[in-house]
Amino acid sequence: MFALTRILVPTNLGEPSQTAIKYGVAFARQFRAKLFLVHVLPARELEAALETERVLEVFSPAAAVSGAAVGDAVAAATAPDPGEVARNAAREDLARLLSADDEQATRAEYLLRGSGAAGPGDAIVRCAKEHSVELIVMGKHRLGFVEHLVAGSVAERVIRHAPCPVLIVQHPEHDFVVSDT
Repeated sequence: MFALTRILVPTNLGEPSQTAIKYGVAFARQFRAKLFLVHVLPARELEAALETERVLEVFSPAAAVSGAAVGDAVAAATAPDPGEVARNAAREDLARLLSADDEQATRAEYLLRGSGAAGPGDAIVRCAKEHSVELIVMGKHRLGFVEHLVAGSVAERVIRHAPCPVLIVQHPEHDFVVSDT
């Protein structure tokens, strides 16, 4: 029997990724699998996103002490847990990609990862290993020969190094996902 319990969909928030998300959601619903959406950012952008989230958490109304000066609020606030900060930042960026119904049905988890010198493909593979996923669903633009030589392909790198099967959804493509109604 073929069963999936954990599905990873990397997204760069572009159209090919949105198509891959449709497929990931369809598979997750079909198999009642947990869906992981991961967004890989260059390391500097990730740090900026996390720092912004830290500031928002420290100065949120829940963290503020009524009638206290900003300095008192900062002193009173405990340093946010780095893991929680990353989860909140990921949720902020990625939660709008799924409907509330899809999010609940797939038990979606939103992840942010930084890409090092090896690029986003390696970050996606590390994430797949870390969460023991059984399928990666990725969107991909159709690249011309010259574009492929110059830019390479994140999808190609993931296919070569992934610990599980990888489904590549070309964009634009013929849509095979149909609604239940």
